[in-house]
Amino acid sequence: MTPPTDGATTSRRGFLGLVGLTAVTAASGGFLSACSTPTTRRPGTGGATAAAADQLKSLAPTYIPYEGAKPDIPGTVSPLEGVPDYGGGFTKYPSPLAQAVPQKMGKGGTYTAMTPLWAPLPPGLPDNSFFQAVNEAIGATIEFQIADGNTYVDKAIARLASGDLPDIMVIPSWEIDKMADFNVAVDKAFEDLTPYLQGDKVKAYPMLANLPTAAWQWSVWNGKLMAVPFPTEPYPFALLYRKDMYDKEGWPLPKNADELYQLGKEITNPKANRWAFGDIHEMVWTIFRVPQEWRYENGKLVHKYETPEWEEMLAFMRKLFTEGLIHPNVVSSKGANEKDLFASGQITMFRDGLGAWKPLLDQQRPKNPDFAIDAVPLFAHDGGTPMHYHNNAAGIFTFIKKGLGKEKVEEILGILNFTAAPFGTKEYELYIHGVEGKHFTRDSDGVPQKTELGLKEAAETYIFLGGRPLVTDWVAYPEAVEMCAKWQNESFQYIQPSPFAGIRVQRPSKLSGLQVPTEDKFTDIMRGRRPVSDVKKIVADWRRDGGDEGRDFYMKVLQDNGRA
Repeated sequence: MTPPTDGATTSRRGFLGLVGLTAVTAASGGFLSACSTPTTRRPGTGGATAAAADQLKSLAPTYIPYEGAKPDIPGTVSPLEGVPDYGGGFTKYPSPLAQAVPQKMGKGGTYTAMTPLWAPLPPGLPDNSFFQAVNEAIGATIEFQIADGNTYVDKAIARLASGDLPDIMVIPSWEIDKMADFNVAVDKAFEDLTPYLQGDKVKAYPMLANLPTAAWQWSVWNGKLMAVPFPTEPYPFALLYRKDMYDKEGWPLPKNADELYQLGKEITNPKANRWAFGDIHEMVWTIFRVPQEWRYENGKLVHKYETPEWEEMLAFMRKLFTEGLIHPNVVSSKGANEKDLFASGQITMFRDGLGAWKPLLDQQRPKNPDFAIDAVPLFAHDGGTPMHYHNNAAGIFTFIKKGLGKEKVEEILGILNFTAAPFGTKEYELYIHGVEGKHFTRDSDGVPQKTELGLKEAAETYIFLGGRPLVTDWVAYPEAVEMCAKWQNESFQYIQPSPFAGIRVQRPSKLSGLQVPTEDKFTDIMRGRRPVSDVKKIVADWRRDGGDEGRDFYMKVLQDNGRA
């Protein structure tokens, strides 16, 4: 599963952030329009709330780890979350596989499920033996309504606005962040799972109990447990580079911002159809120590846009763009696919989540056996101590439609329990690879290799129906597992928690609606389409249009939790 992470493309942002969710849906008569003027909303906060750690802990399911396959490269304990083996990796395929869910969890029901996919659509259920086999093992029928991941936010808005919802709806957190009224819509549209999963009630679903507590705490809206989470790595992205090209050419890895710039000049050669970088600006945020969102200092909250580090980052990125060190397709904003540019060697470094690593290897190794990726060790612009952001504990959420009734909700949770079975189990192998001898065969190391039918039918679909603990399970590429595990285990020490660590903050509507249009303006500065002198005005407009209201809200959150 490889969600998109290119923060600048219109397709991913959709129309939502540009015009505001309420404006889009006000006349639709659906859940979101019904939520545009809630009476319980504090003036200016747009339904924003904050839940402290103690409240979140009381809502979360009891954590009961599943003693399954253990990584042969141990991880470490995740900062702030206490979950072991983050950064652990498997270089060998587990054998024998465990049976994690010995009894069928389904009771014969049929349910629709809306999920994203960043790949060609597979055949539908009637013509897909992979879907049929997994449904048979679950004991219920899932009819997938698959939507293009790149435009998924548009589809999700339309469904929420109309009120015509699937029984199971998957929504990535990066899309929710842009939905100004989602804090209210979630209550109207989806089932409160607190009565089914809180505390020891989760014991009826052992694989769900195996999900880390922090991920469950991030699944709380308005004081209720509203979704099954998809846990994420503790950090949102890395700077990936073409290790095979760097090794061949002897290009050095940068240890400060000037070395990154000089590297770009050395590598970029338009005549050879080669540029150093994609749009790496979000990684450059951390290189210049830009705060993740807010910094609390001297009794005040300062937003990242207001910091000198933000202006330094903008100036550095403008230099990279101006001097032509970033691929022209990225500069022109014409929907450049950075993964394709990276795979072809047209760019040698780009910013993406670690989830992009294995699919790129899957796609390119058959054509280029030397194709290799690694992540640049973290560094700071001045060569000092690096920093990295702490990712949200959950990156994707699986919601259940409200009003289905207790029996159906319990059956759906049983289905999600099946699809939460982790790597090293028979269930995971089935819902990822399909049936042995039909959708996959095994190589000499026992690793599943999809057949032509498997490549056609066995799309990443069930994997979105809830999450599972994260490990690096790329057993077909043991050297990549070792590199990824090394990067992760070395990077933990540099994660910088936000002032709100441990508090589940639902962002004010105005602040959510401001994010995309404001950062579009900063993107124009970076790409030379607006003068640098516009920075002050952009920040002033942001403060006027909701930034200062957001600051007041966040300051109260700190005060209410004894942090200010």
